[in-house]
Amino acid sequence: MIPAVPSLPMIRRALEQHVPERQPHMGRASAVLIPLLQRTGGLDILFTERSMDLRAHPGQVSFPGGRVDPTDKDARAAALRESQEEVGLRAEHVEIIGELDDCPTFVTGFVITPVVGIIDPLALTSAGRYPWAPSPAEIASLHELPLSGFVDPANRRTEQRKHEGAIYELIWYTVQGTTVWGATARIVRQLVDLSLLQELQ
Repeated sequence: MIPAVPSLPMIRRALEQHVPERQPHMGRASAVLIPLLQRTGGLDILFTERSMDLRAHPGQVSFPGGRVDPTDKDARAAALRESQEEVGLRAEHVEIIGELDDCPTFVTGFVITPVVGIIDPLALTSAGRYPWAPSPAEIASLHELPLSGFVDPANRRTEQRKHEGAIYELIWYTVQGTTVWGATARIVRQLVDLSLLQELQ
C-alpha cells in the first residue's frame, strides 16, 4: 500500500485548524522557515546544509532560520529575515500559511518556532528553480527534497534516548541520500502527521 502524502490543500486546512503549542521557557527563542515548493509531482521542501565553520549545529541539514532578534516583530519576521540572509529568499516571494508547535533543541538550548511558507510559483525561473543565493559563510549546500520521501517508512528510523531523566524519540530521515535528523526531523514529522490526521477527522 502506497502511504498517503500531504497535499498543499491538506496542509493549509491542517494549519488553519491548528493552535500551536508555545514553550518559551524551554530555551532561547529562534525561528525557522519551512519553504514549500509546488512541483508537478507534489511538494518539495527546501533544506540547508550548514557550514562546518558554524558554532551551532555545524554540518547539519536544517531549515533556514536562526535566533529571534529584538528588532524582529515576531517569529515569522525572524524566519523571513534569516531566510533572506541565508539563502536569498525574498519575503515578498513567501506566503506564510501557519506555524507548528515550538520545538526545543535539547542540547544547544534553543526553542524553535517553525513557520510554514509557500514559495510563489511566479518567482521561479523558466526551469522551475528559485534563484537561490546561499550565504557562503553559513550555507554549504541546498537540498530540495520531495515531501513524499518523508512519508515513506523505509526512509525513517527512530531510537529512544534519555535527556535529563526524560525519554524522547530521536528520528532520522534519509531522502535521496540526504539525512535529516534531530529537531528538523521532528518538525517535518509534525507537519506530515498533522496534515494526514486532519484528513481523518
